[in-house]
Amino acid sequence: MIIRSVQLDDFRNHIHTRYHAAEGVNILHGMNGAGKTSILEAIAIGAFTKSFLPTADAQLIRHGAESYTIQCYAQTDRGTETGIIINYGDSIRKSIRSQHGDSLQPKDVIGSLPMVILSPDFKSITFGAPQERRSFLDRLLSQCSRRYLEELTNHKRILKQRNNLLAPKNGMVDVAQLRIWTEQLVQCSAEIMIRRRNFLRDFTPYFLHAYRLLSSQQEQVAIHYEPNGFLPDDESWQSATDVTTYYVHHANQLHDEEIRRQTTLWGPQKDELRIEINSGVAKDVASQGQHKSLLISLKAAEFEYLKTIRNETPVLLLDDVFSELDIHRTEKVFSTIIAQAKQTFITTTEAERFTSHIPSSIPMSITEISGGGIATASSQRVSLSEPIAA
Repeated sequence: MIIRSVQLDDFRNHIHTRYHAAEGVNILHGMNGAGKTSILEAIAIGAFTKSFLPTADAQLIRHGAESYTIQCYAQTDRGTETGIIINYGDSIRKSIRSQHGDSLQPKDVIGSLPMVILSPDFKSITFGAPQERRSFLDRLLSQCSRRYLEELTNHKRILKQRNNLLAPKNGMVDVAQLRIWTEQLVQCSAEIMIRRRNFLRDFTPYFLHAYRLLSSQQEQVAIHYEPNGFLPDDESWQSATDVTTYYVHHANQLHDEEIRRQTTLWGPQKDELRIEINSGVAKDVASQGQHKSLLISLKAAEFEYLKTIRNETPVLLLDDVFSELDIHRTEKVFSTIIAQAKQTFITTTEAERFTSHIPSSIPMSITEISGGGIATASSQRVSLSEPIAA
């Protein structure tokens, strides 16, 4: 996949910016607050319909404007042109359009533009709360499987309704209705659990291989899926029927406690992805350097897994990550992940720091971003024609 161009209108501090990308490595440099990350955010919105940063859509609208518009145009490995236009305003619902139609939903476009993102904000994946690791898992799986994304969306809806029933305003729980929503939650949860477990079985070799390449240390690393209420790595749960039976039993056991606490106490929203290093839980025992190596390895594995499953090369977004990496890890990132990518976007305050790492055979574009716009671009910048009209 190659991003051809992205246009930002009234987005963050950009009034109107059209950025034409090159194949190979695209370096966006400038002072902090210049608007570099905003261009990466816009590209990510084209892939996921939302920013990769924990930001509400309303906060993305430029101060003084009423709405923002993102237009992202790309080309697949097979040469097919594609594009997406997303508009959001304080007084309007988010509008998603592409050549496939208008009034699209996020599930209609997520996965159509495979993408791997690495940002300092993602370091919580290895040492943060379980939610951070579930988000990593869900983002990757959602790009690989439309069915998984649909089940995830369905689970969110069912869980919300079931929790509303457990916390009624009148204080009286409708047990009959609760039973109906419990049955739906059981079926949906079983589907998610099985797909997560199967995914981790296939993903683990990619992660182990990436860590061996990226780390000069001899640590032993591992990654385990721990579904809520199940024994870790329990191979007895081989089918959706087995898992469904367990969830029914678990729900019955927790019925009274759920009514007392007014919330759902079981299900995949409580799952954990345990990352280990030298038999210890990484979030508890890993050093700062080991955390960095683990995170980069997860992202390198994500890239290779996504490329294999989708048969499409993901776009790689690296947002200000090299400011936190030493020269050794920087070289490893360039020699492993970036070397395998067709297109990479890097934001930095020091463009000259990376040019020596990029092989001469890889096309490179260096663009200065300033004040929410493009200030200057190097002669290496490649301007590409637009695939579809806005």
